[in-house]
Amino acid sequence: MIRPYRLLALAMVAIPALALLGSPAGAAPTGTVEADIFVRHLTLAAGGPTVDEDVSVFLSSDREGWANEVTLSIDTSAAAELADVAVEEADAEVACATTGPVVRCTVPGPHRVVVLPSSGSFGMLTTASVLLSLTPKPGAKPGDTGALTVTATADQGPASTFTARVRVGEAVNLTAVDARSRAVAPGGSVALRPRVRNTGPRDVRGPVLVESGQGALTGTDFGNCTYYGDSAACTFDTTLAAGRTYETSTPLPVRVPPDAAVGSQTQVNAQWLTLAEWQDWQATWHGWTGGRPGTGPNLKLAEWESAAAAQDPQADIDRDDNGTSTTVTVTGGRRADVAAVGATLTGPPGTARTIEVGLVNRGPGTLHYPPFDNNLPGISVTLPPDVSILRADKRCWTLREDDLPQPPPSTAAGASVASGPPEYHCSPESVQLRPGQRLSFTFAVAVAPGARDGKGSVDVIMFDSENSVDRDPGNNTAPITLRLGGGGGGLPVTGGTTATLAAGGALLVLIGTTVTTALRRRSRLLPRTPR
Repeated sequence: MIRPYRLLALAMVAIPALALLGSPAGAAPTGTVEADIFVRHLTLAAGGPTVDEDVSVFLSSDREGWANEVTLSIDTSAAAELADVAVEEADAEVACATTGPVVRCTVPGPHRVVVLPSSGSFGMLTTASVLLSLTPKPGAKPGDTGALTVTATADQGPASTFTARVRVGEAVNLTAVDARSRAVAPGGSVALRPRVRNTGPRDVRGPVLVESGQGALTGTDFGNCTYYGDSAACTFDTTLAAGRTYETSTPLPVRVPPDAAVGSQTQVNAQWLTLAEWQDWQATWHGWTGGRPGTGPNLKLAEWESAAAAQDPQADIDRDDNGTSTTVTVTGGRRADVAAVGATLTGPPGTARTIEVGLVNRGPGTLHYPPFDNNLPGISVTLPPDVSILRADKRCWTLREDDLPQPPPSTAAGASVASGPPEYHCSPESVQLRPGQRLSFTFAVAVAPGARDGKGSVDVIMFDSENSVDRDPGNNTAPITLRLGGGGGGLPVTGGTTATLAAGGALLVLIGTTVTTALRRRSRLLPRTPR
């Protein structure tokens, strides 16, 4: 059993995170740095287990850069009658001190500062965070309410405050029934029926199904579902009797493109929530009510019964068994071959030029992302020594502060760029790459005076699985060569033609397809969440 509750939480966290991202800019913000706090509203089960929740902060300004320190202040006084609240450091560098009901934590940087509004690109994020643990007190009863107030500042920037509601609900237990993996030929389809069992001691009133991933609910129009791009949330006016199992009354189809590459995989995640927990997610987004309501007949659950009258909120005592994931794998003989495309830099030192690097699909299969998660390539670009970045492709980001775009190097004799060759990581927002087509990323670069011949590299990383979509990983690396003895007079020299791909569009999805995003404190799987 996987733990999709965590994936749902990460998907929700990624909404503001990915919306913040912008294209590369200067090395430091010129304005104040604002802190955007994320902490969920919570419903605790009466007499239930401890609930862990991250308090995370994302930083933004008018220019991209880095902050030295984030301070978090957590006031637990309004929740004291409901729960024992503990604050833990996210790692050894975080320092927390308690004064009465207030816990103050200092999270040293550097922390990445991103640009608002988003330009539609995405890349590396850092989060300043601490961990909350809330244990319901023995006397807490369903219907009791309280609050946690979190205040955050970054360096000398303005303070931001967010108050999260904490309440107590009836203890229930929803358990998703694991679904088997499926195999399907290009052009075919499979039908899924998410199932859930009430394994708790009492009936569950009005469950909610949140399905994320490509296909399934996304091609439907049920009246009790709200659609968010590649995800959907369906509320049921249904009572789930204790000890009984339910499934959707209608099969949900997942269709595969006819030219899909063999080994392509997509996952459809089904997460079951109590109505109170779904309300918590919605309230967390400051009254967020986005999405498209369905207009057709309602999706129902098998063995549907009349709903009980509205009573106290309910909270699940084991949230890690509420979800399941179905993997759909493409079969057949059309596997793709992804090959890296490098570049050569020529001309005298001290000049600027443009390069294009990336990959080419040698076919015969076509890469589709979405819907197939393992069709999304990651590209690692390492420039030769003595080459600096003037402007990076908006789909690329760096993991080091020194690698942010810099002014052209000095023309003084012996001048050089920052220590170490720049390293960038690139990923498109969407891919539909047919045989023979290229995916390219453009960099404006400068060669320092006094530079010498050298080499960098382009490395293409495909999702590694038992049935890899890439049939020849041996050609996934190509050189970026700095050859100063060649001609060219400083004119741009490129390593490939521009990709024939369209951008993925504006940020749009609530809970959707995932991309791997680098986080400073921890690695997380985040959704590609255009907004």
